[in-house]
Amino acid sequence: MERASARTVWRHARVHARPVRGRYIGAAIAVVVSTLLTLAGPALVRYAVDAGIKKHDTHPLNVAALIFLGLACLKPFAVRAQIIFAATAGERFLGALRTAAFDKLQALPLGFFEQERAGVLVSRLTSDVQSLTEFVRDALVEVAGSALQIVLTVAALLVLSPKLAGVSLVALPILVVSSWSFHHSAGRAYHAIRDRVAETLTALQEGLAGIRVVQAFRREKRTLDKYKPRSQAQVHAWRNASFVNIRLFAVMPLAQASALIGVLLVAAAMYRRGSISIGTITAFVLYLIQLFDPIGRFTEWLGDFRQGVAALAKIVGLLEAPSAIVESPSALDLPAQGQLVLREVTFGYDDARPVVRDVSLEVEPGEHVALVGATGAGKSSLARLLTRQYDPQEGSIELGGVDLREAQLESVHGRIVMLPQEGHLFSGTIADNVRLAQPEASDDDVRRALRRIGALARFETLPDGLETDVQTRGVRLSAGERQLVGIARVALADPAVIVLDEATSSLDPGTEAAVERALAAVAEGRTVVTIAHRLSTAERADRVVVMEQGRVVEVASHDELVEQGDRYARLWASWQAGLAATGPV
Repeated sequence: MERASARTVWRHARVHARPVRGRYIGAAIAVVVSTLLTLAGPALVRYAVDAGIKKHDTHPLNVAALIFLGLACLKPFAVRAQIIFAATAGERFLGALRTAAFDKLQALPLGFFEQERAGVLVSRLTSDVQSLTEFVRDALVEVAGSALQIVLTVAALLVLSPKLAGVSLVALPILVVSSWSFHHSAGRAYHAIRDRVAETLTALQEGLAGIRVVQAFRREKRTLDKYKPRSQAQVHAWRNASFVNIRLFAVMPLAQASALIGVLLVAAAMYRRGSISIGTITAFVLYLIQLFDPIGRFTEWLGDFRQGVAALAKIVGLLEAPSAIVESPSALDLPAQGQLVLREVTFGYDDARPVVRDVSLEVEPGEHVALVGATGAGKSSLARLLTRQYDPQEGSIELGGVDLREAQLESVHGRIVMLPQEGHLFSGTIADNVRLAQPEASDDDVRRALRRIGALARFETLPDGLETDVQTRGVRLSAGERQLVGIARVALADPAVIVLDEATSSLDPGTEAAVERALAAVAEGRTVVTIAHRLSTAERADRVVVMEQGRVVEVASHDELVEQGDRYARLWASWQAGLAATGPV
């Protein structure tokens, strides 16, 4: 997953900021008002000194004091409006971005998730989004406000005394060089932080996901040793970013002192010549001090700004991830029934190394076909092509005469359903997990699906029945019960074709029999393509397709293939010998 270009990042930023543009405009207006109120202070001091103190007149002092009081009362309202507008705009922006990123993740093909680590993807939706919070809520407005205050303050300095303004600019080269160096160093530092955070989350996610294996084999220390370097690398990345900030802020006092010393020396000479008033000098010094405050804040917030841009670039990289599966603009609806046809299909995860080679096959409606072959023969890859997790590089796959690439994606997923070895269960009730196949299904629909596969009574005997909370990954159910829920989903989806990845795990005899009955019930009247890990499954199929090195080498019924005495017959004989030695599986 590549990092997005600056142009792409800002294009996405504009798109997601458009709905909250009014709030950002409100924040900008509040920033302008707050800045003008701040800049009015030194001008009032100049008026009070020159018109009041110098002439021993208290009236200007009273006027200045009243105006100061009014400004002090108004500024909190401007600051409050700025915070409210920026915070609400930022949170809505983040909400829209999180939703868009999650929606994109769900739309990406499974091949994307096989190439990207889960921890990196979690980092995009958690750590990176969190890093954007300061950016969109505070840094964006503060950087703009500080920049405005710098410009207006410099303008005020030029109006008060162009000569003193020129003297104060002696510190400008120091600030420019430091800021330019910070700009580039901070960008690299914060991009490195985002990478290290993703690596740390990946190690953490892998350790927690495999905690049972880790504890079973007493590999806690090894897992910790794998995690610690990533955590330490994240600490070093943050430390490097801190050093970048420290270098800049160490320069700020030097620049400020240089400017003030130069201004005071020149102002003293100008005052002796009578070319400048005490009030003007006082106002100029106050403005100069005020100038360094927004410069400091600008640079400080610029760090958060760069961190936010780095995080946004990572998220936009996800949003821009290309999808290998694209719906045709003139996509068709797949027929509810029809012949499943593969025509000279060739496919490889790497174009140079195909794992499915020139496969042609016709499966009649309602036929049960078993795919048999050694590990790596191409069975699972062919199954992924049938469910359009990938598209073939050559050839075509059709259902009812419609090429899957020319069909609506929703139609493909509704007509051809993959039943994995163990269906993933989400936290929620049994009914909720069955209803995943058809969210609008009623409770009666869910019961009918479970009754059809013979599992309704089994689940209704639980204390909470179908409202039993299965918890994350269905840990409250047995492996067989999780399989039954997955089969019930397929029954509720009512597809034309079922692609079944046969479970390799052993169940107790009673549960395995219940699962086999459920599979037989859901397969009745449907086309079934099974990745057979047990040859007993192939024996029950209408036809057996034997694959070897990505090619179909034999196709016939079980009895015919055994009689031919070729590859399948040798597999069958070997399997039978294994059963005789170890007992039935």
